Amino acid sequence: MASKLLECYTLIKRDISGIPVDINQPMKQFKLDLSKLFDLQVLLIEADPDLLHLFKQMLLNLGIKKIETARQIDELLGRETPVNVDIIFLDYAVDTQLTGGEIVDQLIQHGILPNRTRLVLMAQQNDRAQYAIEYPYHLISYLERPFNKVTLDQELKQHVLFYPQLRPLLTLAGIGRYADCLKLLLHTQSQPLPSGLEQILQRLRVQLLLDLHKFDAVIPLLKAPIAEQQGWALWALFRVRYERGDLTACQAFLTDSSEELARYMQRRELWLIYLALQERDYAAALQVVNKIPAVGMSSNLVRLVHLVMILADEFERAQDFIERKRRLAVRGELYVQLSIAQTRAVLWQLQHSEAEQRPALLSQLEQLQTQIRQDKTAAVFSVSVRLLEAHIWQFLDSTEKALQLIQDHLREVQWQQQPAYVLCHAALVFHSLQQTQLAADLLFYADNQIQSMLDNCHRVFIGCLHQHAFDLVYPAATRSIAYQQMASRYVQQQNLLAAAKMLRRACRYEPQNQTLRQALYKLMQQLGIQRFRGINLPQEQT
Repeated sequence: MASKLLECYTLIKRDISGIPVDINQPMKQFKLDLSKLFDLQVLLIEADPDLLHLFKQMLLNLGIKKIETARQIDELLGRETPVNVDIIFLDYAVDTQLTGGEIVDQLIQHGILPNRTRLVLMAQQNDRAQYAIEYPYHLISYLERPFNKVTLDQELKQHVLFYPQLRPLLTLAGIGRYADCLKLLLHTQSQPLPSGLEQILQRLRVQLLLDLHKFDAVIPLLKAPIAEQQGWALWALFRVRYERGDLTACQAFLTDSSEELARYMQRRELWLIYLALQERDYAAALQVVNKIPAVGMSSNLVRLVHLVMILADEFERAQDFIERKRRLAVRGELYVQLSIAQTRAVLWQLQHSEAEQRPALLSQLEQLQTQIRQDKTAAVFSVSVRLLEAHIWQFLDSTEKALQLIQDHLREVQWQQQPAYVLCHAALVFHSLQQTQLAADLLFYADNQIQSMLDNCHRVFIGCLHQHAFDLVYPAATRSIAYQQMASRYVQQQNLLAAAKMLRRACRYEPQNQTLRQALYKLMQQLGIQRFRGINLPQEQT
């Protein structure tokens, strides 16, 4: 133990620009306010009690007195008093069932990590830690273990030095005021800046332009970082190409075997699966799945791999896969999530089974239900559990009985406030119960949430779930009409970009429908977009 605590410490540090920072460079011209440094409020999340103690002592020796600690994420999420700190130091491996990216997701969803709070991820030579987090409007940096007090001091000082310029920018971006944020950023860039901040601001500028769909302004800013093979810039170019409809270039990018892109393995896998599901090419999706290592999958990726195996008619393999993952989880939220996924898969099999197979499948469903109910964390997924029960009752008794069960237990549910993955599940259940309009509403609510999500892996994952639910609810002959109806609802909400996305999808099913295409052209004109997902605005309409 002593050797672990007294070992020689080294550092490789990266800021949110993804570029190594020379932390020993003098901070000329900008004087550090030591009172702000000593007033910092810090949260340490570290599983190892000895390292936690050492870390806390290092901070105390640096003059940091306001320190909170936690050894588990559940302990942190269960606190009654809201967490309000300036910097969070997070052990990337603090939870054995969640990846570091999933832990960050939880911290953000529970309000523990707002845009103004800096996150420092601590990992031991783990490239995936540095490339798994996709929150461009958060302050995120990385410390490679082991590190020393000097390193820690520089991390704290850099936060104090950069914070006055970054806080107002990230606050505006965090509430979706991208245009206002861009104006303030351009003004900030015209002023003298601390060393190292310009690179962060330039990356933030690119992200804002992407979210404002000003792609022509993005390309010149990417030339230098792309020449240096900086990963964030390569992904920014990918997004430009995707939004413009250059799917061939997107596929080439996602299958590129270069060293830099190899670090973004999970993001590439999710995108390849998403693009395959968009084309209903389940064989291609399965090829991607077959290459994914079984160890180290996020919970979202586990559920998606399971879904792809089912869609590709690999049902037995899918069930073996999810059962192994369930056994590893043992209990808790992950166990319940995977049990729900397995129950839905058995229901899928039940819907397509012969009469002689049904008793065994119904028995399996009853066993899975019992296992879910016995887990204390099942209450977290109460809506999903009730939806499963209703769907099962449709087969045990009747559609009317299932609807009555939903009426009894889910009457007070505000569907628009449910997570998108629950809405996709609910849409399939209500479609099975012949409640077609409600199923359509739920799919629209889910898509509405997707439109407002940040462009990251979670959004791609939810997009996969939504595409699957949409394809089951609407047969191919009615999908164009369904997309047009969603577009009309978006126009009523004044969300013209989302409406254009829906019309673009409708055009795929009716490529010769000129009325539909003219409606899309009109929206592109209003949005000021010349090229949109493979559609070019005619010159006479520019």
